[in-house]
Amino acid sequence: MPIIKQMDARLADMIAAGEVVDRPASIVKELVENAIDANANRITVDIEAMGMKAIIVTDNGSGMDAEDAHLAFLRHATSKIAHPGDLNHIATLGFRGEALAAIAAVSKVTLKTRQKDAEGVYVTYHGSSLQGEGAATLNEGTVVEVTDLFFNTPARFKYIKSEQAEKHAIIDIFDRLALANPGIRMTLTMDGNMVKQTYGNNDFYALIDQIHGSRMTRDMTVFETDIQKIKLTGYLLSPQINRARKKDVHLFVNGRTIKNYALVQAVIDGYHSFLMVNRYPIALIHLVMDPSLLDVNVHPQKTEVKFANESLLAYHIEHQVKNALLKKNHRLPEGLKTIASETIGDIHIQQLDLDAPTRGDNQPAATADTPKLPTFDYVGTYAGTYLIFQNDEGLFMMDQHAAEERIRYEHYFKALAHPVKATRPLMIPYPLNLLNKDLDQIRHHRAVFIAHGFDFDDDVTLTGIPVWLIEDEVDIAIETMLSMLEEKTEIDLSVLRDRLAKDISCKGAIKANQPLSRIEIDGLVANLKRCQNPYTCPHGRPTVIKLSEHEIERMFKRVI
Repeated sequence: MPIIKQMDARLADMIAAGEVVDRPASIVKELVENAIDANANRITVDIEAMGMKAIIVTDNGSGMDAEDAHLAFLRHATSKIAHPGDLNHIATLGFRGEALAAIAAVSKVTLKTRQKDAEGVYVTYHGSSLQGEGAATLNEGTVVEVTDLFFNTPARFKYIKSEQAEKHAIIDIFDRLALANPGIRMTLTMDGNMVKQTYGNNDFYALIDQIHGSRMTRDMTVFETDIQKIKLTGYLLSPQINRARKKDVHLFVNGRTIKNYALVQAVIDGYHSFLMVNRYPIALIHLVMDPSLLDVNVHPQKTEVKFANESLLAYHIEHQVKNALLKKNHRLPEGLKTIASETIGDIHIQQLDLDAPTRGDNQPAATADTPKLPTFDYVGTYAGTYLIFQNDEGLFMMDQHAAEERIRYEHYFKALAHPVKATRPLMIPYPLNLLNKDLDQIRHHRAVFIAHGFDFDDDVTLTGIPVWLIEDEVDIAIETMLSMLEEKTEIDLSVLRDRLAKDISCKGAIKANQPLSRIEIDGLVANLKRCQNPYTCPHGRPTVIKLSEHEIERMFKRVI
């Protein structure tokens, strides 16, 4: 007697549901995406008891007739693709035909729907079994009510996290869907309380403020460009607003919210030297491209996609983000609270001018006529480190070490952009104080090191170094190159020159408590004003902080 038996459809549905529905937030995502595909421009999400009691998604989309209302609960039943070739041109968020079947397999679902100029209908399924159907009264669109989640799979409850964690997951999904669809009015309520609402008027400034909080779009940088057949639009929040995690670098492709490590890292690299170490930006990157250039049929939840020539796309994103930030005239950090910055959740917000207009902060691109730093007069020095200036707007404090670091960093970074690969012989051979495994790596990649201007004797002792390299930086250069060879098996010269430029600039910069003459101060200010990014040192610390006249008057109680 055979021991292999074919599963019945209900058991197969319950197993398949585990790939699509792992927590309440997954149901919210699938139902809202269905509403978007139905061309809805108003969507409401109501949550009860973190979604375990009820999830209700209401939309004003095209609706369904009675037959489609039943077919929607069958696995692999969909209106979005019909032929194998359709997988190469997917223009909708859903296409697998699994969502409702998976949800119904582990919950009780009632779907009410009505098409224009037709009668409304409803169907109810409990654990994939039809429980009832009939006429329903509702406006044009669809209402999906999911209750008693995992009622028939109690083992799944142990994987549900805390109430706060599940609510945060739902809010995160809602935020991403809202940010991907600025033309749809969306509302999220939890236990009767409205949590989020967007206007659906295609205003990204208002949308970001509604999702991330007021004041977030001040000093935001926006860019738009075409890269061959791809339209790339970026909304980059001020570097002064940053997070401890990467989760708020949002990527969208053709209205779909996605996850992609390489593209997220490209955005972070574009913010390079604008942020402190281990701080990450808040940014939105929207890509519009021919569906044939990407594959969304990779994962059941459809958040992972594959791009044609992903590395080239990442390069362009990093380049566009970096250029947009460098061209913009950013606001200087303001107020005495800059060092003890505000924190909302884990969002770090350096103090901004509360009286500044919310929209009038879109600074023009920097040109010779629009300097990035204002003109001010030298007043004095505090603690031998901070240079104090003033103008009609207020007081300005400059960290002389951070400012000199930025100046030297940009100088060396440019100098190392196209280093000569010639070798400079050393009068005295330089022994490398490295571990045996590192010396073995050098022996293995000897040709790579020689190609970059290094020369060794038979015992891995340096006898020559590149002409662009300072002898004091030899160890750092070798160690950086070894790390890159271990990770990528090749030398990334851009990473190498960045690391060296940072170290050289830090070691050679003016130190704290080092007195400067007036000529040196004037030269420091002039050189800083010529920098592409005069706002931060290479490690992301501010170079200049502004104390506005208004804030000074508030401190002295002249204004309230």
